[in-house]
Amino acid sequence: MFLQAFQSDLLELPDTLIEKIHLLPDLLTESKSNNTVQNYYYGFLRWKKWALSNGISSECILPAKPIHVAIYLACLVQQNRTPSPINQAFYSIRWAHKIISVISPTDSDLVKNILEGAKRRLSVPIKKKEPITPDMLSQMFDRLYCENNLYNQRTISACLLSYSGFLRVSELLNLKTCDIQFFLSHMSVFIQKSKTDIYRDGDRIIIARTGNKLCPVKNFESFLEWSNNPLDTDVFVFRNLTKTKENYVFRKENKPLSYTRMRELFIEAFSPIVPNIKSFGLHSLRSGGASAACNFGISDRLFKRHGRWRSETAKDGYVKDSFSDRMLVSQNLGL
Repeated sequence: MFLQAFQSDLLELPDTLIEKIHLLPDLLTESKSNNTVQNYYYGFLRWKKWALSNGISSECILPAKPIHVAIYLACLVQQNRTPSPINQAFYSIRWAHKIISVISPTDSDLVKNILEGAKRRLSVPIKKKEPITPDMLSQMFDRLYCENNLYNQRTISACLLSYSGFLRVSELLNLKTCDIQFFLSHMSVFIQKSKTDIYRDGDRIIIARTGNKLCPVKNFESFLEWSNNPLDTDVFVFRNLTKTKENYVFRKENKPLSYTRMRELFIEAFSPIVPNIKSFGLHSLRSGGASAACNFGISDRLFKRHGRWRSETAKDGYVKDSFSDRMLVSQNLGL
């Protein structure tokens, strides 16, 4: 797309600069995360395929005309039940135009209004997962804990760490032993990359020792000890296990657990405890820790830093206020 868009400009470049033109596309694709670029790229290819199959000439694909894009989005509305594919198509086309510095049809009021209409027609109520509570964690621990049982301790450690560190599942699964440091009063966890850390500076969170059975530090130490995982290595902490005659051992390949496998372990751990497991997910651990901290009265500044939130809106979306806190509103209206 880049070479086609600047073809006439490239012909006028001196030979010394032509040799350097290959430096641009890679940097352009790194302006956003790999997953975002990949989603936008394939979203643009779907638009291109639709346009060609409907008789639109290749000259009108990039840059595209607003009327063509509006019809494309309207067709997607007829084929889908949620606004997500229409959103992806809109922003994919927008990305392709912006990245080569041409006016995007998505800047047109016609296309913007088509998108808004699609959102209104296809919108569905958001069903957020319920937060995990300390009582649920306690029941999970009592069911699973067994001395030297590496399989169960992996689940216990992952759940307690996610809850206490407000960890996203991607942050949890990408942890390596070199990211962990133990101290007398706490554990320090380095998050190498996070959803909100766009420049990959990393962040370090502090998790205190609590001294009880649900202490995330104590349980994590037991997990590392039973797994014979050496610290200060480039080995992923949460990996797949193989059953042996006596216990479990980690597989040789240095690959983290997949999201699907971690979700299976979560369901296996909490299905006997919660009334409806479909109301809970891996994000319930992050949401549960955040809700507990907020209802305890932790300051917003510390709360946001610990959870690595960039905005108030994002932060507030994770918190489920306690009944007593919600009662305070009407109890303090002077009535």
